[in-house]
Amino acid sequence: MAAPSRVSALLRLLALLALVCALVIRTARPPAPLAATAPATLFSGERAMVHVKEMAQRPHPIGSADAARVRAYVLAELGKLGVPAEVQEATGVGTRYQAVGRIHNVIARMPGTTPGGPVVMLMAHTDGVPAGPAAGDDASGSSVLLETLRALRAGPPLKHDVIALFTDGEEAGLLGAAAFVREHRWAKDVAAALNFEARGTTGRAFMFETGAGNLDLARVLRTAPDVSATSLMVTVYRTLPNDTDLSEIAQLGQPALNFAFADGVQRYHTTQDNVAQLNPGSIQHEGAQALAITRALANGPLPRPKTGDAVFFDFPVLGLVLYPESAARPLAIVSAVFVVIALIAIRRRERRWIRDLILGFLATVIATALSGGAVYLAGLGLTRLHATLSGAPGYSGVYALAIALLAITITVGCWALMRRWGSAPGTFAGTLVVWSVLTLLVTWKAPGASFLFVWPLLAATIAALLAARQDMISAVALWTATIVAAALLVPVVYSIGLILLGLTTGGGVVMGVLIPLLALLLAPHFDAVTRERRWRATLTLFAATILCFLIGAATVRPSLRHPVPSLIAYVADADAGDAWLVAPASLAKAGSWGASALGSTSLLMNPAEKRAGGDPPAWLTTVFGQELRTRVRSAPRIPITAPTATITADSTTVRGRTLTLRIVSASGTGYLEIRAAEGKVLAAAVDGRAIDSSRYRRALTKWDLEYDAPPDSGFALELTIPRDTKATLELITHTAGIGALPGIDLPSRPDDVVPVQSGDETMVYRRLTF
Repeated sequence: MAAPSRVSALLRLLALLALVCALVIRTARPPAPLAATAPATLFSGERAMVHVKEMAQRPHPIGSADAARVRAYVLAELGKLGVPAEVQEATGVGTRYQAVGRIHNVIARMPGTTPGGPVVMLMAHTDGVPAGPAAGDDASGSSVLLETLRALRAGPPLKHDVIALFTDGEEAGLLGAAAFVREHRWAKDVAAALNFEARGTTGRAFMFETGAGNLDLARVLRTAPDVSATSLMVTVYRTLPNDTDLSEIAQLGQPALNFAFADGVQRYHTTQDNVAQLNPGSIQHEGAQALAITRALANGPLPRPKTGDAVFFDFPVLGLVLYPESAARPLAIVSAVFVVIALIAIRRRERRWIRDLILGFLATVIATALSGGAVYLAGLGLTRLHATLSGAPGYSGVYALAIALLAITITVGCWALMRRWGSAPGTFAGTLVVWSVLTLLVTWKAPGASFLFVWPLLAATIAALLAARQDMISAVALWTATIVAAALLVPVVYSIGLILLGLTTGGGVVMGVLIPLLALLLAPHFDAVTRERRWRATLTLFAATILCFLIGAATVRPSLRHPVPSLIAYVADADAGDAWLVAPASLAKAGSWGASALGSTSLLMNPAEKRAGGDPPAWLTTVFGQELRTRVRSAPRIPITAPTATITADSTTVRGRTLTLRIVSASGTGYLEIRAAEGKVLAAAVDGRAIDSSRYRRALTKWDLEYDAPPDSGFALELTIPRDTKATLELITHTAGIGALPGIDLPSRPDDVVPVQSGDETMVYRRLTF
């Protein structure tokens, strides 16, 4: 009889591993792109990639010649489709960040059979960061819009108009979207909006944000193919300090959906965000949803009916499961009632059920806490280890496996200890109680996340009630509960750990907490798999954990897939005459490209420490702030053009002193920072547009503003300050690239070292008093 038992245990273990692997693959892998020869009414990822290749040839930040090139390409493609389009040129004034800029939005309107009136709006941004060609963020989104419009034109006419808004200046502070909402005549027509973004170069496209009252649009989303979406993502995103263009469109108060793929985040905003790294399948996944949802909305009633929020999640085979958020609390209560019924049934079968329940409860809590703490410490250790070895442990698959095994090892160890004194049914009851408490707490605090707990708990409790039968029905119930729990929790663990947050930050801790909860909910499998050899199983898992960590330490190194970020700036004081090369200390550690670029004579500048004579000047701290530790070295002065500010009007009223300044920077300036070093700013306006800070992400301690893509002729800044006072302003210009520096040869970057965000740049500082 031993052989069949051994075979049965092995088959059960293989089935569990196969289930987890299948769910990880489903979460990680986007669909294959449709060929360019696909029917005209379908979205083709290959056709969309043609647009990406044209747009993402070179970096194209706001105001650049390449931004104009991309804009001209989009206009030409819209012309080929026969979709009327126009360019909105305006000064965009952001409402989420202290940013303004000169923007050029491309806006196309495809008329329906009942033209005019409410419209469905598709959105993406055409600008990118200066550091890279922005194939993913967001040439991919712009290509989704163009290919979706083409497919819509190839099909039957839609009832309502469709607007395609290609915004400018998203990277600068959502400026194009802000200008559309504030000034464009079609903004009032928007009845539903869909935004398409990217935070990486591959992966499935998640629907991660909605407007308020999302039940109606979730029902529409359910009609799209192969959706990846959960109300958990929406709930979490609403608490984060993150924004896309949809944050400005939210002011219109209309229903909206936001889509993005986010795997390959280490290439985000770098030179590696290029066509070669971009996965056409990710565009296919995003575009197929864009097309289906646009057709449904444009042929449906507009404006959309008002509803409350929904709880929703995608499930294999079933697609998007959803129900009103108002049902979340009743479901949680039902699950708690089932747990009580299970406890009554266990009480009848187990003599020492109270002791066993307490053991199970404590083991679940302790395993979860120990695992979360151990993974946190492991993350700290990996960060320190790879600070010496280099490489990016936070997004490594082998380290993800090591962390998962670490969490399972701790869980199995706690379970083995618990089972030494407690029965299987009684101790499992303790786990159900923990789950029930968590379900009630989460449902009351964050109902959008409740599905993650209530459905696994219900399925596991029903399986526990049927376990005493020990027949085919009980086996089916157990495997049903296993599939439900794994299908809901495994994608969340994978997505948060390896895609969204990374292992060495919060993502690893989330894995460390959720894995024990999932494992102990599946504890009825443990006895069958270990065959009473619980400590041997624990030691085997521990050995596998150590092996994976060792493999990671030996193999995780910088690569094109996991590049090393770098950044360096040439900074000059226009009036004092000195200049410096500066890099963030975190990007200029010993042995790094940043350290070699600055040379052996560089100094660590820590604003929190007092400086001795001869150290870098105080104005550098002013430029980079009190919080940023930098490494600097003296550099030769090269020809620069300083920004100027000229008073064009100066008046005093009961409101205060109002200064109007004409600010001019050198041609080609990427952006200009303006900071009030001394004096209080009561109100401000740029190019005649008032600046409203009420929606800013952070409260202002001192007034400051960023003007992106400033015109060569300059711009008008109006400041109102208290009467009989002066204003001292600091002006800092940022221009892409660093010119030749006499006596300094900056080394070439290896292929796996990439500039990030703004890239290498020249900064000019000036302080003026008015």
